[in-house]
Amino acid sequence: MSLKTDAYKIIDSAISAALPDTAVKKALQEFEFSKGKLVMVAIGKAAWSMAKAASDVLGERINDGIVITKYHHSQGDIPNVRIYEAGHPVPDENSFTATEKAIQLVSGLNEDDQVLFLISGGGS
Repeated sequence: MSLKTDAYKIIDSAISAALPDTAVKKALQEFEFSKGKLVMVAIGKAAWSMAKAASDVLGERINDGIVITKYHHSQGDIPNVRIYEAGHPVPDENSFTATEKAIQLVSGLNEDDQVLFLISGGGS
């Protein structure tokens, strides 16, 4: 192999490892959750892919969840998760509605419950 080919393989491997869904899957495989409820909130442009990755790893362990992402960034349903597309970079009515839903989701949790909060670019 040539130096150029080797360099491209290293670059491709580094990019793949840094992708939001790959990073979430890796992080969650070794994480231990409490026995209480697990709710997920994912926000930002990569929110859907991160939430999907979390769902793939945790499955029905996620009791409820919400994704708030930019328009046209959702790629379908995720079990136990409501998906909202909203304005970015300028918030719109859907942004405010989805944020209120996220606040409601995490309100009233007890000390045994946990929130998996996934943030990507656009979440700011």
